[in-house]
Amino acid sequence: MPSSPRTLPSPASAPSGTPLNIPPVRVAERTHRDGSMAFWQVRGRSDLIVAQHAYSLIAGQLLWIPASVPHSLAVDADSVVLPLFFGTDESATTLTSTTRITVDRDLRTLLLAYVQTEMSIIQPNVNIARQILAILEQGADAPLETPMPPSGPAAEAAAILRFNPGDDRTLAQLAAAVHSSVRSLERGFLTQTGLTFRQWRISVRMERARQLLRSGASMSAVAHRVGYGDATAFRRAFTAHCGLTPSAFVARLREDE
Repeated sequence: MPSSPRTLPSPASAPSGTPLNIPPVRVAERTHRDGSMAFWQVRGRSDLIVAQHAYSLIAGQLLWIPASVPHSLAVDADSVVLPLFFGTDESATTLTSTTRITVDRDLRTLLLAYVQTEMSIIQPNVNIARQILAILEQGADAPLETPMPPSGPAAEAAAILRFNPGDDRTLAQLAAAVHSSVRSLERGFLTQTGLTFRQWRISVRMERARQLLRSGASMSAVAHRVGYGDATAFRRAFTAHCGLTPSAFVARLREDE
């Protein structure tokens, strides 16, 4: 007769203050020149020194440290902090200074999904890093110049693409996501913004691309962030929309400094 499965105690039954016998950890100063770091405090507390400035993290907070910024950390006993790496070749961002952020439910879910993709064979067919960066950048970006549809399915679809211009879902997939037909969604964009869906999407992508190029991100990283598979396709779209190449745009920025 087969034995019955053993029932394990629920982790939720343990008080939050229960000693876990996790020793404190100190990490000496280091610098990552090929990517930015995000330290997510899952439990307990950590203290960091970032470019000679002190930061404390408690559970539910995240500290963003841009590439090439030296940092060290000390993790308290019975504490857990997860370091997340965002390579500069793939993760263009407007976050160019050390930033502390409160992790809400949506961000927590995305961070867990990002850890999952980095540490397991489970690989969802979406770009989790883009979504994380979009949340971290909220409140730091300039207002959108491209007109937003004010209502209806077009407004819902525009909010999705405003949040993440690199979202690579097709028009049909976006229409399904906002419970609309393709024809109604296309008509909504045209009547409410004066732009076709394709024109609107390119405009939003190029507007975010200009923001990212101003922050010093590489052209290949910007292309990846705004939804282009390679730098050539991005260069072609940017030049057609903006009237100059990404390289010329960056050169002009430097002349104006």
